[in-house]
Amino acid sequence: MCAKKKKDCFFQVEGFEQWMDQFFADPYASFYYPEGLRIDLFETEQEYILEADVPPNACQSDIMIEKTENGLRILIQTKTGPALMRDIQLPVNIMYKRMNASFENGLLEIHISKNEMVSVKEHTIHFPDEGCK
Repeated sequence: MCAKKKKDCFFQVEGFEQWMDQFFADPYASFYYPEGLRIDLFETEQEYILEADVPPNACQSDIMIEKTENGLRILIQTKTGPALMRDIQLPVNIMYKRMNASFENGLLEIHISKNEMVSVKEHTIHFPDEGCK
């Protein structure tokens, strides 16, 4: 940081320090985790969208998504590689929220509705069709 006033600094980008603080503090940032899953979390007015990069040798049947009290647990068990697991803390209780999952081209997408509820407590999220794509 420049010792002079900010307006006198040679290198100044508005909001850069705040962005850096958020980047390194954000648990959903797009980092590559060699021992786990890389995830991104997005929010729209209607839903939360979680994306995870899945190993290229994984099929839908290798992926299990569980709701937990504080978020989600993603477990991937392929026949050829080690098991990968990631617990994801979410800012809201999702136990009764409607959720959909899809998997295509190595990208797992989980859509969590903000408004739609389910009548029964779902512990596992299922894909529309099972199989290896």
